[in-house]
Formats: sequence, C-alpha cells, structure tokens
Amino acid sequence: MRPFDTLIRLSEQQLDEKRKALSQLESGLEVARAGRAALDVELAKEQQAAGQSIDGARTYGAYAMAMIARRKAADQLIRDTETAVEAAREEVRTAFAELKRYQITHDARLAKLAAEQARKDQAVADETAQQLHRRKDDRL
Repeated sequence: MRPFDTLIRLSEQQLDEKRKALSQLESGLEVARAGRAALDVELAKEQQAAGQSIDGARTYGAYAMAMIARRKAADQLIRDTETAVEAAREEVRTAFAELKRYQITHDARLAKLAAEQARKDQAVADETAQQLHRRKDDRL
C-alpha cells in the first residue's frame, strides 16, 4: 500500500500549499479593504479641512478627482482579489475532495485486505480444529 500512502501524502502537501495560497490571498483582501477604508477616512478629513479654509476649498476639486481615481482603483483591486480568493477556495475544495477520495479508497482497500486476512486466518483455524477433532476421534 506504499504507493497509496505516497499519493495521499502528496495530496496532503498540495492541499496545504493551496490553503497557504488562499490564506495569503485572504490577507491581501483584508489589506485592500483596509486601504479602501483608509481612503474614506482621508477623504472625510480633507472635506473637513477644505470646508475650513478658502485655499483648501480651491484645491479640493483636484484632490477630489484624484481621490475618485484612487477609490476606483482600490475598488477594482478588491473585486479582483475577491475573484482570486473565490478561485483559490474552489481549488482548496477540489484538492480536499481529491484527498478524501484517496483516503476513502485506501481505507476501503485496507478493510478488504483485513477481511481477506481474517478469512484466511479463520480457514487455518478451522482446518486446525478439524485436524484436532479427527485426531481425537482416531484415539477413541
């Protein structure tokens, strides 16, 4: 059963790698979301500052245009990362299902071998019992 053990071990390693990649993507998604939230905070501060001074009000228009572009870019990054995360999750699900298939098949084969060995052992025990019974009858 060593080839099956190797196959299961390889599948476990692949699953671990896919889980690590998913974890990194999820971390990146959280960073992207935090960056987007920081942009909202920055925008609120700039709006408040622009409302308090005339110079700030004059330059706010250019800032607002740049902020719109930055927010669009952040939103796009979040969408792209969410898509990548979902794809990675699907890969993890597929790898996990494959690993489980291998493990179930391996367990079934081991159970079959154990049942066959038990049957052989029982046949040997039965044969031994028959021989002992015959010897007992021969002595009488």
